[in-house]
Amino acid sequence: MNDQEYNGWSNYETWSANLWITNDQGLYEIATDYAKQEIEGHDQEEVINPYHLGETLRNWIENDLLTLENISGNRDLFNMLTDIGSLGRVNWREIAENFINELRVDC
Repeated sequence: MNDQEYNGWSNYETWSANLWITNDQGLYEIATDYAKQEIEGHDQEEVINPYHLGETLRNWIENDLLTLENISGNRDLFNMLTDIGSLGRVNWREIAENFINELRVDC
């Protein structure tokens, strides 16, 4: 085990970001929609490179959701950002792989 691994994830920040996204219905639905869009057009057996979805999730969280104007006065988003800590340490590709695998199992 890598000394930075946390609860089966590559580090605490990745685990925390995934936890926040999957435990909030609205965030989960948006992330799932992004994952469904990534999967469309691929055969069931085809391997999908999760890089693009990871970048989409990163941009959504870092540039759209957790901006100063959004977290100002929004305690939930402030708590999310505070709990995750360094967004730069989040392994978005790992979170993307999790969403892709979850959706493929459900199909």
